[in-house]
Amino acid sequence: MTALLIHNAMVLTMDPALGDLAQADVLIEGSRIAQVGRALDAPPDARRIDARGMLLIPGLIDTHTHMWQGPLKGLGGGLWGTPDYQKHVFPMREKFSAPDMQDACFAAGTEMLDAGITTVLDFCHNTMTPGHAEQSIAGHRRTGQRVLFAYGMLGEFKSLAADHPWRIAQVRELAAELGRDSAGRVRLGLAVGSLEYSGLELVRTEIELGRALGLPMSFHQNPPAQIRQLGEAGLLGADLLPVHANLAADDELEMLAACGGGISFTVEGEFGGGRAMNIIGRAHRAGVTPSLGVDIPSRVALDLFAQMRLTYHVMRAEEAMAERLTGRWPLARRPGTPHVQPRHMLEYATVNAARAVGRGDELGRIAPGCLADLVMLSTGPYSMSLGDPAAHVVLQSTPADVDTVIVDGQLRKQAGQLVGLERADAAEAIRRVRERVLAGEAAIAETAP
Repeated sequence: MTALLIHNAMVLTMDPALGDLAQADVLIEGSRIAQVGRALDAPPDARRIDARGMLLIPGLIDTHTHMWQGPLKGLGGGLWGTPDYQKHVFPMREKFSAPDMQDACFAAGTEMLDAGITTVLDFCHNTMTPGHAEQSIAGHRRTGQRVLFAYGMLGEFKSLAADHPWRIAQVRELAAELGRDSAGRVRLGLAVGSLEYSGLELVRTEIELGRALGLPMSFHQNPPAQIRQLGEAGLLGADLLPVHANLAADDELEMLAACGGGISFTVEGEFGGGRAMNIIGRAHRAGVTPSLGVDIPSRVALDLFAQMRLTYHVMRAEEAMAERLTGRWPLARRPGTPHVQPRHMLEYATVNAARAVGRGDELGRIAPGCLADLVMLSTGPYSMSLGDPAAHVVLQSTPADVDTVIVDGQLRKQAGQLVGLERADAAEAIRRVRERVLAGEAAIAETAP
């Protein structure tokens, strides 16, 4: 197996033992990183990529996106609150056939790889039939993206209990199938049903199933006190990832921190939807592990750079508001304030996110033994920022700067061009879904809020 040497990069390892390395090399052998350092020796037949002037970071990890909504881009652009979403976007899942799911997952995964997102937790709450799950997985396999396919337990509201047996049976079948594929990039997780719809007993059954099968799990935490409810029921754990949790109380954050848990924040949708945003800073300070997701591509671009940048500014604004409310104005530095730094955002999208998807030991860092999921960023014609290079990634970079993407040691993008994938194929998949589901562009305009 031919080795791959990336040399002369500015390497942000996100590994505390290695730190940032200027003019450094990364040697990849097979699917894993073999060495990280300066002036590395490589086998004579190794493939070489000159990364001079480039930033090399771990592949970005999205911990919460509904990828079936990729072809619905723009449909949720004017949403105003949850009722709008439930009226205009969420019901669209009933119009998706199983083949639509394959097209949607393929198109969204291709676009995400193009934007440097090497791993995603696909919270698939559109498994309306067994075929929907099977075709979604088939779409993911086509892209080569690393996917935690979180099987959605929330189906038709009117038949949640009646449908539970076949969903549980399929989860068991898929766990056996994907578990045998030890080299596969698509793994199974569980998108636990929402407590407000499913009730505690169905959710308990799902969590116990996930734990019996060793599956990472996630759930929407929208109404208040649900983390407390799960904690009191003995169901919280580091393997159960809440999403949003904007109304979580401090004692709930203490529960999560005590079990080593995290929260996935989808900041653009939450902030734009008027939700309380001080949760991120409170979670961070409480020792809960924050990570980031796009959430609904029907409204938000498949772009984690934008999520990092917005999260940083939202958190800084919250800190500034707290200072103003206590009379400390104009702003001045004092011990512990400001707390959040740009580098924290890159941690959220790499090391923290790796923990959230159950791969903290081998993803999210550039270090020997880790899986070789890497992104190389151009710093553009106007040079890299001064100071912390992580700040350049968070505050200056966009998907347009993604030069090279490597997943499992294999090139998926190089010199700005996808490898083994065609953007035109993804666009055609989107067209097919829209034609079948929305009956063309006219229907898109008619269903927009």
